[in-house]
Order: sequence, then structure tokens, then C-alpha cells
Amino acid sequence: MGYLHLHQAAAKKYTEAVYAGDSETAISMIYLSEQDKKEAGLPKMLSGKIKAEIAHRKEFAVKNGGIKEISVGEPKYDNDKKFADVSVTVTFKKSEKPKEEHIRLIKTDDGWKLKI
Repeated sequence: MGYLHLHQAAAKKYTEAVYAGDSETAISMIYLSEQDKKEAGLPKMLSGKIKAEIAHRKEFAVKNGGIKEISVGEPKYDNDKKFADVSVTVTFKKSEKPKEEHIRLIKTDDGWKLKI
């Protein structure tokens, strides 16, 4: 695929983690504002929901023979380039129909994170 910009690499890494069932990596890539982190029970609730979704997607990947390829499209930015929408196409070994996803990222001091 060639060189990936940091936000494209983040989108690909997140997608790889999700379909591999690596909830620890995927969750570490999700942005929570300071206010969200302080809201009672919110981080734990989100973690539980995300882990359930990751388990579902891993099962989907396994049923479809695993990942053949993940391709990342060009980002669409907001005006100040703090947010980027990145399209990701996941092709599976046993499926003719690729899965298209759009990942919204936010630029943070720690790099690009998934904005949910």
C-alpha cells in the first residue's frame, strides 16, 4: 500500500486489533475527554460495550477465513485538521464482499485516537 500517514496508520491498527479480538489495543486507541473519564461508570461501561463488539467482529473474521487485506482511504479533514474521517475496507479470505467502515479520528497530544 505504501506510506500511511499517522491517522491512516491509526485507523488500520485499530481495525486490525478489532478483528483480531485485541480489545486492550483497541480500547487504548479510543479518545475519552477528561470530562468523560470523570463521569461515574462511563469508561467501564464503554469498555464493556467495546469488548462485546470486538468479540462479535473477531467471530465474524474467523467465520470468513480471517483478514486478507485492510486498505485505508484518503482522510477527510475538518477545517483545522483536528478531526479526520478515514474509510477502511476490510477484505476477508472467504468472503467476496468486503466490509466498509468509516473511522472518525481526533488528533490528541498522544497521537490520533478514535472518536466515538
